[in-house]
Amino acid sequence: MRTGLRATALIGMAVFATGCATGLRSSGRRAAEKATGPAWPVVTREHADLWLHGYAMITRDEAQVPVFRRGYRDSVEALRRRDKVVTSLDANHAKLAMLMAQNPEIANGQFLPLYFNSWDDMARVINAFVRAGGNLRDADPASRGQFALVASMFPTVQDREWLQLFTQSLEDESAHFYHQYWIEQEQARRPVVVEVDSLWQSLRPRFQAFLTHTQQLNGQLVLSLVLGGEGRTVNESPEHNILMVTLPESRNGTAEAIYGFAHEAVQTIANTAINDNTTAADQRSGIAGGYAPTTAVRGAAMLMDRVAPEFLDGFMRFYLRQAGVTPPATNVEATFTSTFPLPTAIVADMSRQINTALGGT
Repeated sequence: MRTGLRATALIGMAVFATGCATGLRSSGRRAAEKATGPAWPVVTREHADLWLHGYAMITRDEAQVPVFRRGYRDSVEALRRRDKVVTSLDANHAKLAMLMAQNPEIANGQFLPLYFNSWDDMARVINAFVRAGGNLRDADPASRGQFALVASMFPTVQDREWLQLFTQSLEDESAHFYHQYWIEQEQARRPVVVEVDSLWQSLRPRFQAFLTHTQQLNGQLVLSLVLGGEGRTVNESPEHNILMVTLPESRNGTAEAIYGFAHEAVQTIANTAINDNTTAADQRSGIAGGYAPTTAVRGAAMLMDRVAPEFLDGFMRFYLRQAGVTPPATNVEATFTSTFPLPTAIVADMSRQINTALGGT
């Protein structure tokens, strides 16, 4: 899914996070900033995973296609109990959850780390923003765009209170649990990252016409320990995009990252199809918005069918499992379309857009 509504208006003012993260460690090849560099490198980012981990631990993800990996919270809580870990995130859990319940738009802040190179960079801006009471006039010129971005996600006094407490809690969480956990997971899954990179670079030329048409020429494919079938995407410019998707648990699941990429890459045409085939009343009532998760899944299936049809069956099975549905042994497509139903007009519109993007081939 793309960056939230309040953040979208100020994307252009944000400083795009280029290259691999430092500070709280990140690994992966440097993003393509020059023509000689790799296109769409596969990377991992500890500071982004830490931030999303915090959200995963204080929220109940009940969406049909969950943002967070199924079982993530329970598995991490089991590890913490085993090791008798207690941090400020535990101590502040009730208050953080209560403030989020009062203002669900705080969830838009999940996209924030994708605009920063490291935890240190992000924490510096957050702390200055909180000290300034959200007043953009108190930002130094170099940080004004980042201030504006944070303000778009956390505009109220209550939001800033939550942001300050959440950031402080994650600092303690990292020091006493998450940093070591992330390093261990990163080392264990390094062969998976390598496999994903190899598969992605072999398939990327097939996606290129679509990516060019949708103004997603270059960027980073970020693999996350925390995310499930719903990714997190920032499109800052045609050359600067970040698509954050699930990091498969084993080499047997390598293609899951490609499924996630297709799901995120198709968001633009999915949104267009919804807007063009719903009424103003539908949009005001929330009916149109309710189509968004299903439209992304169905659109991504169409894209996979066009550019990498040998992976379509695996794609449908993956997203059925994400929805809590056991894939049948046969006739997967029927179960898939009934699990993710859409108005015919939206389906036809996405098919037309994908056909156009791929040059009518």
